[in-house]
Amino acid sequence: MKRSPSKTLVFMLTALASSANAADLVDVANAAWSYDGTWRAARMNWNADQQLLVQGRAALFPNVTASYGRYDNEQEIEDINFDQNYGSEVSTFTLTQPLFRVDAWYGYKEAKSSTDIAQANFEQARQDFVLRVAQGYFGVLRAWDTWVSAKAEEKAIGRQLEQTQERFDVGLVPATDVEEAQATYDLTQVNLIVARQQYEIARDQLETLTGQQWETLSELQDELPMEGPQPAAMDDWIEKAKSENPQVRAARYNTELTENTAKRQLGTMMPQVQLVAQYQHTHLSPDEDPALTGAPGSSLYDTQNRQIGIEVSMPLFQGGGLNSRRKEAYLRADAATYQYDQTLRNAVQQTRNAYRTVEADALRIKAREQAIRSTRSALDATQSGYEVGTRNVVDVLNAQRALFAAERDYANARYDYIVDSLTLKSATGDLQQGDLAAVNQWLSPTETLNLYAPDLEGKSEEMMEENSVNN
Repeated sequence: MKRSPSKTLVFMLTALASSANAADLVDVANAAWSYDGTWRAARMNWNADQQLLVQGRAALFPNVTASYGRYDNEQEIEDINFDQNYGSEVSTFTLTQPLFRVDAWYGYKEAKSSTDIAQANFEQARQDFVLRVAQGYFGVLRAWDTWVSAKAEEKAIGRQLEQTQERFDVGLVPATDVEEAQATYDLTQVNLIVARQQYEIARDQLETLTGQQWETLSELQDELPMEGPQPAAMDDWIEKAKSENPQVRAARYNTELTENTAKRQLGTMMPQVQLVAQYQHTHLSPDEDPALTGAPGSSLYDTQNRQIGIEVSMPLFQGGGLNSRRKEAYLRADAATYQYDQTLRNAVQQTRNAYRTVEADALRIKAREQAIRSTRSALDATQSGYEVGTRNVVDVLNAQRALFAAERDYANARYDYIVDSLTLKSATGDLQQGDLAAVNQWLSPTETLNLYAPDLEGKSEEMMEENSVNN
């Protein structure tokens, strides 16, 4: 089913928008709808491509032309030494109606295939827009979680450095432990700088997409239904991709286009029959010696000519160009068929990959949750061992870093699941604005991120306290 860009995302999603003050995914999508240059260009191109059908159909309809000419004429007859200067005006109206034009008919079908390709490309652009919005929004939240984790890790390692320094001062640990702790702390500071940079870049990218600054964004809820692809059967996704994937549809329509082009080139070698009607009015204005031209009102001053009939034309030889263009068109039609087959194979493979990725994402989320619990227990055991002297500071530092890495991996796995799920729908041509609205329901109505004054200290302390409690 064709969709017009006039049915905007705003109308389709406004009813589902959150009532919270913080901006959510719907708000961002609505802003990007009217600002994103790539999407606006796609809509304009779609509108422009609709004119191709009108242009292709025009060759089948009547063609009316009008012309007017005003001339100064000089006539000389040498045998009788006669010169005459006069002006003339000629008005001509011509109507032609194709009666038999094989090339025009297949030119019309070419135009229809072109608009079908444009529609498929527009659907792909719509899906790409939805993905860009999701990637931009969750890219900010992902970068924020990474920054918080980096800050919490820097604090934890910093405290470990202080404790190690105190233990060294009283002679409980060697200087190498202090040096190890210091080196690890320095590395966390580097990671913190990088994390902040990535956050600011992600925030700027979201503003570039939407054309406005956002004060606050809603964050993800803690508990989400991330159970894997639905429907669960991969074959269902593959079959849908074969028929609905926009790139597959565009390739299929392109085969039709090239076949019609080949037939049109063949049609140019056939007879063309058209109805022709013409009216011509000529008015002469002698400049001198009116006696030579007869009395006023004679046919010399005004003549009218009317004609109607059938014209038949057929190209016979154009240096071999006609037949060469026909051969070229049929070869390109064969090439388009092979391209369609390859596009179909690629779409199937992409759908398989996307399905398996989402399936793995769901499993990774559960595994990452367990990894957090395991690394917390490992950190607790390592710290206990360090207190009694069975483990060294390097073991404690590694355990701390492993815990924060596990927490970052868990957060990334959740964002990956969301984006990859939308990518899977896009591979089947089924990604709609409603899917963006559904994901919007996964955002928290209370947890918000202040983009320009984020509570980095508070969030990092909260993460450290959570790890301490669990330890």
